[in-house]
Amino acid sequence: MSISFETEQELAVFIGTVGRYFQTVGGVLPDFLAPTLETVLPARLDCTGYMPVSGRLEGWIALSLPSSLLRTLLDRLGEDRHDEAAQLDLVAEITSTLTSNARAHFGEHLRVAPPLASSASEFPDELPAPPLSFRLPFQLQGADAYLLVALQR
Repeated sequence: MSISFETEQELAVFIGTVGRYFQTVGGVLPDFLAPTLETVLPARLDCTGYMPVSGRLEGWIALSLPSSLLRTLLDRLGEDRHDEAAQLDLVAEITSTLTSNARAHFGEHLRVAPPLASSASEFPDELPAPPLSFRLPFQLQGADAYLLVALQR
């Protein structure tokens, strides 16, 4: 089995977890767009949740969402607070859920650390800047969003 085939399979796991999560919570399956391979830190939206991972794969997985979508999701979840702190908490929680769901596929080969969250202009000091990352754009309820996967073997 080639490395590229394995990488495509591994990315498919993350795409599937994103789709199932937003179909369950948001009621709509996201529309996935063409992924890109990034050689610099990809652009991020208003709030980004990061999940540091280690094991067979090292790096992080991130979900970057606009504030408008996070406010909509907070409403759907019955939350009263919609400020930036609530949005950062939610995006970190979603990222943790997505990564934990992917861990069901990877098993013990994917160890996760507690999630981190930051605004678009920041990048957590605790994380390594990736040499390469996949940027998987998707649209949900008319909003652009990104799944970012920066993992190495």
